[in-house]
Amino acid sequence: MLRSTARQLLQRGDAAAQQLCRAFFSTTHCARSSSALIDAVRQLETQLETSDQYAQVAERAVLEVSGRNASEFLQGMQCNSMRLVDQGGPGMLAGFLLPQGRMLADAFIYPKNAGVNFPHPVFLVEVDVQAKQRLLKTLQFYKLRAQIAIRDASSEYGVWSVWGPGSAALVGSQGQPISHVPRGSLVFKGETSAVADVWLSDMRAPGMGLRLLLPRHRLPSLPGGFEQRESNEYTLRRILKGVAEGCSDFVPDVSVPLECNLDFMRGVHFNKGCYVGQELTIRTHHRGVVRKRIVPVIYGSAQLGCAASNTRMCLDRSFPQTQLPAPQTDIVRVAEQAPADAAEAREKRPSRVRKLPPGKTASAACNAGLALMRLEHVEQHLAQPEAAVLQTVGADGTLLNVSPWCPSWWPASAA
Repeated sequence: MLRSTARQLLQRGDAAAQQLCRAFFSTTHCARSSSALIDAVRQLETQLETSDQYAQVAERAVLEVSGRNASEFLQGMQCNSMRLVDQGGPGMLAGFLLPQGRMLADAFIYPKNAGVNFPHPVFLVEVDVQAKQRLLKTLQFYKLRAQIAIRDASSEYGVWSVWGPGSAALVGSQGQPISHVPRGSLVFKGETSAVADVWLSDMRAPGMGLRLLLPRHRLPSLPGGFEQRESNEYTLRRILKGVAEGCSDFVPDVSVPLECNLDFMRGVHFNKGCYVGQELTIRTHHRGVVRKRIVPVIYGSAQLGCAASNTRMCLDRSFPQTQLPAPQTDIVRVAEQAPADAAEAREKRPSRVRKLPPGKTASAACNAGLALMRLEHVEQHLAQPEAAVLQTVGADGTLLNVSPWCPSWWPASAA
C-alpha cells in the first residue's frame, strides 16, 4: 500500500513529494540489500561447518616456558591475563607487543597439564614459525633474574584444528565428564582433574572449534565420523570468518592489537595490569576510536565489471591462485561514477583526497582473503558497491575488484 501511494505521489509535479518518494524507495532498497548481504555473509562464514572435520595447522612453532616464575613472567610479557590459565585446563589467545605497542606476534598460550600435583609451572607458547626466533630472543632478553627456562619445543609438537557440529561434544566440563569416546580424546579424567591433552576452545569467532597441541607425528584420537582435511581448508575457514592469524595478517612492528581485532577475539585483558606495550593499547581502547580493522574480502576479476564482481559474494574454489595479491599489497579506491545530472554535480562537494590507500591485503585462499581496511571505506562500499569500487593488483599483475564486509560476530557497535 505504501509503495502504491508513493508511486502516485511520484506522478505529481510537486518536487517535495517526489524527493520524499525517492528517499522512500532508496531506503527500502537499502534494507533489502542489507538483508541479502547479511544472509550472504552468514552463508560464507558457515558453509564449511556442515560436517565434522579436522586438519593440521601448518607453519606453527612452539616455545616452552617453565619454572617457578613462569606465570608471573608471561603475565608481564603479553596482553592477556595468565590468571585464566595458570591453574591448568584449556589455553587462551594472547599477543606479544613491542614497547611502542606494536605487534611482535600473536600467540596461543597453553598450560601443560602435567604432573600429579598441578599446577606444574610449564606453559607452551604457540606462534607463527616466522616470529619464533624473534620472540625467543625477546623472552630471553626480558628474562633477567626470573627463575624460568625458555626453549624451542617446535620439534616436539604439532598443532591441529577440529571443527564441526560434533566438536563441542569432545570436551567435558568439571562435574559432567563425557564417556563413550576413544581413549586419548579431550575429556576430563575426573571431576577435579585437568583435561587429558593440551588444548583450547577456539573462541576467536563462533564455530572455530577446538585447537589441539599434540606430540609430533601423532594424529588426534577422535570418534568416527571426523574427516581429515588439508591444512589450507583450515586457512580458508578462518579467512571466511575474518579471523587473522600469523605474520601475513599481523605485520610485525606495524600492526596494532585492536586493529587486528584482538579485542574482539578475546585476546586482550584490559584490567590485568602492566605489561610490555600496554600504553598504546589502553589509550586506543579508552578513546574508543579504531578507524582500521582486519576484515574478510572477496576478490573478483575487474574485467567482469564493477557491479558483477562486487555484488557476487560467493566462494570460488576454481579461482586462479596465481591471481591472488601478495600480502601488504595496496587496495585503492576507483573514482566514483559521474553524477546523473548537472544539478547533482553542482551539489556534490569534492571529497578530500587521502595520501594513504584505503587498505592493504593480507592472507588469502581461493578467492577469499583478509585485508586491513579503513572502516569508512567498508561502509561506503557496502552502501553503494557500484560507486565505491575498491581494487588491488594480483601477484601476476591482474587487476582485481575487492568486496569487503564486516563479520557477523563483531559487536553491533563496531559493525
